[in-house]
Amino acid sequence: MKTSPLLAFGLCALLLAACDNDPPPTGPASRGGYSVERLDFDGLRDGLRSRDLPTSVYLPREGAGPFPLVLLSHGLGGDRRHYVYLARHLARHGYIVVVPEHVGSSSRLNVGQLAAAVLDMDECVARRDDLSFLMDEAVQWNDHHPKLAGRIDLDAIGVTGHSFGGGTAQWIGGAQLYMDGDYDSVRDSRVKAILPLAGGGTPDTQGWSPWFGNDSFEDLKIPCMHIVGTDDDWLGRKGSYNNAPKGDQFYVALQNVDHFDFTDAGDAKHTRKASANRIIAALATAFFGRYLKGDSDRFLRESWADAQCDWLVPDVIWYDK
Repeated sequence: MKTSPLLAFGLCALLLAACDNDPPPTGPASRGGYSVERLDFDGLRDGLRSRDLPTSVYLPREGAGPFPLVLLSHGLGGDRRHYVYLARHLARHGYIVVVPEHVGSSSRLNVGQLAAAVLDMDECVARRDDLSFLMDEAVQWNDHHPKLAGRIDLDAIGVTGHSFGGGTAQWIGGAQLYMDGDYDSVRDSRVKAILPLAGGGTPDTQGWSPWFGNDSFEDLKIPCMHIVGTDDDWLGRKGSYNNAPKGDQFYVALQNVDHFDFTDAGDAKHTRKASANRIIAALATAFFGRYLKGDSDRFLRESWADAQCDWLVPDVIWYDK
């Protein structure tokens, strides 16, 4: 039976994609060396704020550690289920990843409540306080929890997050929250590096968010890698990078990627979203490896990032300073 040229081209493209997606044996893009366990703290509550904080923790099943701690903040209307790919990849590479649900801006709210939450200064601060509370909890887990005791490196803490969670990562890392005409620093000095995904920009660019002013990023002095998609106003968001001080700052745009490709919600197999997830996880592992583990910076190069691309996400646009 003869194969049509169109079918042959399609088969060739699928084979090339499969080859591109084969993980290397080692490095940040590999599968990692640990199996992963998940602990659920469904009843976790901050009594001082009377705020529930259901949380999942992804950790290496084996190994004494101590492992760096990464907190992952979901976007507006999201929850703990939407970034499993990233939490598991980091855990496979030797991180303890804490993924809370911010109950004041999560999937349990309706559309009207979410629209109000994203403009609410109290919810912005509450999100930061959620993460600070979890850092306090990690101290207790590191002392007493049967599966976490002695395994958390409390001197190596990073934060990542998507969209509203990206903004949360930015301001807990030192970017000043700007709302109602006032700047407010809500930094937590325990955070050593941040990785905002499609986070906020500045008012002088089209991709600005309601949480930042033009001067918000002048005090963002810890290592930061902002990952965005070219189909998600990537140049508009770049004010966060342009206005930050020089030193350990990265701005990375993934070609053809949009705002919701940063999640793994829905069917993410064999799609652009799956490719984006794979590249984001590799970049996050390279970045946190450098700044939380002291690994080599040889993976923090545009050439290495480009090598992770495939026909669905064909290019990475890279800035660093």
